[in-house]
Amino acid sequence: MITVLRQITTSALNLVFPQSCVHCGKDGSLLCDLCIRDSTAVSKDVCRKCAEPLAKPGTCTRCVIDGSSLDRLYGSFLYETPVGTAVRAFKFDDVRALAGVLGGMFNVESMNRSEADLILPVPMHKSRLRSRGYNQSEILGRKLSRRMGLEFHSDVLIRAENTVPQSEQPTAAARKTAIQGAFSVDTRHESVVLGKRVLLVDDVFTTGSTVQAAASVLKAAGASWVGAAVLTVQPIESLK
Repeated sequence: MITVLRQITTSALNLVFPQSCVHCGKDGSLLCDLCIRDSTAVSKDVCRKCAEPLAKPGTCTRCVIDGSSLDRLYGSFLYETPVGTAVRAFKFDDVRALAGVLGGMFNVESMNRSEADLILPVPMHKSRLRSRGYNQSEILGRKLSRRMGLEFHSDVLIRAENTVPQSEQPTAAARKTAIQGAFSVDTRHESVVLGKRVLLVDDVFTTGSTVQAAASVLKAAGASWVGAAVLTVQPIESLK
């Protein structure tokens, strides 16, 4: 009921007030062309698994030492830019109308070379899903799957534990510890990922703990390769 009332209120406000850019406030669109142009794309000279800046593309020392379960990260924009503002509005302020423009902002050029077989969203725990009313990663994943012409499944990967949100964890180590055991693969749908190349979709990548935990579970279920397509990246070095 709360979710329905929130949707009705949002729709009514959109009718009464003109759309304005969630970043700069300019009337006309929820994310204006100028703010899109001012958003910084992720450089090609980054770690292929965590997007940390490097002298040339490769894998950083930390990811080599950690033995990341993630095979490849595809980041599109830096989080501390106007696109990040839009992601926050989409995720926390129920501005679902942003889904169209954000879904179209993934840089699919390199993703198309991944030879991925299917797309899965990073899931939310059912209690948090009830509270928010939608999973932003699922919405983005559906739009990306249509752009790439790939299968989309929202019922394969499950959030088994309702952990404290990663954004509220104080350190990278705390994030990694908190997310352990959070995901599982629905046994009724294990065949979907068996021997397949899977592309996970999420809105933000920071330390990578979430997608790495999900990737580990998918590989244990038989996935041959797991990559992550994230709209925004917040390099871990920027948090220090």
